[in-house]
Amino acid sequence: MPPTDAQNAPCSYCRSEIAVPAQYAHGDHIKCGSCGTKHKVVRGDKLRLVLADAAPLREALVHNDQLVTRLEGELSHARGSFGLGANGVGIAVIFAIHQLAVKDAALGKALLIEAVGVAVVSGILLEAANYLFLAKRKVMSRLSAELEEARSEGVHLRQKIREAERV
Repeated sequence: MPPTDAQNAPCSYCRSEIAVPAQYAHGDHIKCGSCGTKHKVVRGDKLRLVLADAAPLREALVHNDQLVTRLEGELSHARGSFGLGANGVGIAVIFAIHQLAVKDAALGKALLIEAVGVAVVSGILLEAANYLFLAKRKVMSRLSAELEEARSEGVHLRQKIREAERV
């Protein structure tokens, strides 16, 4: 067979060039010599190869959707958690005990209001420090990056499935 009868098209999986002889019609199957992936021949304005079987892609898409759901849940939990801020209550209790034991303050409404103020302020400061400098920000950044990557992989899988089903 003369070499001019074949056209080259990239494998949709490994991107290596596959020589497609002219005798292969639109919709015929051809196997990549490098990775073994089976493709359908798409003859239009230009020769293209799409995956012959989209079932593994659909399974990967289901797993990807589950991963996206899990990561969204973890990110929501990380954003909504109080983490170190809850320790503000403990600081307020210690403050009230210190006022009662060491400074001989009277147990009353004024001490309660002061302790609540200490709890709120210390909780906000601890939560801000956790967000700005500590683990919460790192966890949220990591989860956001993983979520973005999983979403882009899902878009890529959906595109490959659409291409495979067009033939």
